[in-house]
Amino acid sequence: MTPTPTRIPPVDIETYVPLSITVVRRSSGWPGLFMQERRGSSGVVNYASGIRQHILYFFLKPLRQEVIIPSGVRPVSYAAGESRFTPAGIPVAFRWSGEVHLLMVGFEPWFFERVAAELGVPAGLPVATNNNTLGTRHPVAPLVRALGMELENAAGSTLAAEGLGRAIAVRLLREFRQLPPHRPSDAAPPTAVLRAVALMRRRLTEPLTLGEIAAAAGLSPFHFARQFKAATGHPPHEYLVRLRVDRAQELLRTHGRRWTMAAIAQESGFSDQSHLARQFRRVLGVTPGDFLGS
Repeated sequence: MTPTPTRIPPVDIETYVPLSITVVRRSSGWPGLFMQERRGSSGVVNYASGIRQHILYFFLKPLRQEVIIPSGVRPVSYAAGESRFTPAGIPVAFRWSGEVHLLMVGFEPWFFERVAAELGVPAGLPVATNNNTLGTRHPVAPLVRALGMELENAAGSTLAAEGLGRAIAVRLLREFRQLPPHRPSDAAPPTAVLRAVALMRRRLTEPLTLGEIAAAAGLSPFHFARQFKAATGHPPHEYLVRLRVDRAQELLRTHGRRWTMAAIAQESGFSDQSHLARQFRRVLGVTPGDFLGS
């Protein structure tokens, strides 16, 4: 019997660094994404099974490079302030010459897929995306520079990085995907729905029945449930769960290394650690431990 060849796994580029490159600075503790400032000299690298993360290269100095994908070799020269995006999991190789100085933004697949899902598009992009150059005036440029400033680890850098990372992902998907047209809401949410949401936020850690929420809204449970879903897109119970998951994310960011998961579950309204983990993964696609970057 002919043995099945072992497939080389995609490279984890957060930890893999080519011999000709040095990491000058790197981010720490940004759930779902990372940034590195890299410097180096001429070299070559072959990602035969692709890269595990989605990578945006932002060139701080001009660079001459060859992009090698299955369809051929493309020589390209990048000016300072231009970018290139490499999707995760597809074979690609690069050969470059001269001094290298760049910022590299890496998106874990779950982070990028979550943004794509919120926009209503698939996260996958073709290998030919590597051949696209994003110019110095592209909207990602100021966002990447702003993200680079968060490498100083100032107060709130994790929260700022998440917001900037999401904004960069949106701009990339706008560039490479045909997004569905935005449909503005016809009207503000009904007052009854606003009263219900206010109650949910006040009693986030307490048990709440549909009858109690509907009573606060001044409607019968049946009519309230229909109106609430029409206004928010979610049934009342699901909306409450998502509020609790949002609270858990906030607590993980601020206390995740000091508090137990049981304490975070209690303070975000879940019955126990298992309940927190199950709902967190269902809503966000990752476990609380993955969110912390462990």
